[in-house]
Formats: sequence, C-alpha cells, structure tokens
Amino acid sequence: MTNLVLRVLLFLALGFALGWAHAKAITEGERIHRETGERARPTVIFVLRLVLLCVAFGLIGKSGSMPLLASLLGFVLARLVRRRTTEAPPN
Repeated sequence: MTNLVLRVLLFLALGFALGWAHAKAITEGERIHRETGERARPTVIFVLRLVLLCVAFGLIGKSGSMPLLASLLGFVLARLVRRRTTEAPPN
C-alpha cells in the first residue's frame, strides 16, 4: 500500500513540474511576443513545449494508467495554481 501511495505522489509531483514548466513557457512566449512583436521565437517555444509534453506523457503512459492519471492530475493542478498566482498582462 505504501508503495502505491509513493508512486502516486511521485507521478503527481512529476505532472505538477510538467504543468508548471508548461505554464512558464506559455507566459514566456506571450511576453516575448508582447514586448518585441516577434513571432518566430514564440512559435519555436510553442512547438518545443508540445513536443516535450507529448514525449513526457508518452513515457509516463508506458508505466501504466495510474501513473498517467496521477501525472495528468498534477499537470492540471499546476496549471490552475499558476493561473491563479500570476498577474494578468497589461493591455
């Protein structure tokens, strides 16, 4: 039982870290576009973010359904926390 709880917590933390990095990359891409009007770098950040997420969740999914669900839950929690704690960009 302890092993199962530890695995869930591990994958929950991994998903949280992925979600936090994902949200940070979104914020950074928006900041670059807003400040410089540049489109190439935010697009590259977008593509890298999606590829890394697909690879990460693909590898986690090979561990089974419980690790995948725990990491997805952590991902969603990180996105919610990040959204509530960051300030809105100026218009």
